[in-house]
Order: sequence, then C-alpha cells, then structure tokens
Amino acid sequence: MKLRTIAAVLPLAAAIAFASAVRAQAPQEWPVAIEHAPGNASTCAPGSGDPMIEVADGVMSLRFASFPQPIWTVKLAPDGSFDAVVPSFADSNGARITVPAGTAPRPVATRQQSQPCGYRLAPR
Repeated sequence: MKLRTIAAVLPLAAAIAFASAVRAQAPQEWPVAIEHAPGNASTCAPGSGDPMIEVADGVMSLRFASFPQPIWTVKLAPDGSFDAVVPSFADSNGARITVPAGTAPRPVATRQQSQPCGYRLAPR
C-alpha cells in the first residue's frame, strides 16, 4: 500500500514543481536592433520601426509597434533554444529562426526562405 501511495505522490509532486517553475518565469520583453547578416545589406530590406522580442510561457515572438500581429512566433525548448523554419509575415515561405539557449535577452538570428536575407536581432 505504501508503495502505491509513493508512486501516486511522485507524479503529483513533479507536476507541482513544474507548475511552480513555469509561474516563476515572468514574461519578458526587450527591444532589439535589426542588423543585416554580412553581405546582404544592399539587397535586403532594412530593419525599421520599434522591433521587440516578447517571451511568455515559453513562447517567443517578434513584434513591431506599427504592426498588430507578431511577425513570427516560436515555442522554445526547455533550455530556451529554438532552431527551425516557421511561418512568417515577412516571407510567405517562412523564416528560419535560431535562438541560443538561455533565459536572458540574447541575439536571435532570422533568415528568410524566399530570399537570401538574414538578420541578427540584437538586444538593445
């Protein structure tokens, strides 16, 4: 009987610990400067406006003050990283988003799939 009780309590304790960890991560926002990847500044659109990275509940988005919807949104891995092609308002074929592991403001790389345009979103 005691073994069953312990087996039932362990998953519950793990779920409570996970929920506490998720609640402890407050939403983050940080402004970014859009930097061209080397070699594409003359052929790719410049970054303009007020770009902002937002992270809430393990989801990261790129937003602009002048545009109501996120340009792209990604679900971060448990270590805070991401690397895949996702839908993007900037490119009908999507964009490869690369986020290094971590929780602090950090640079994010984007590369459009239709054009050879890459950008580094550097925290300001």
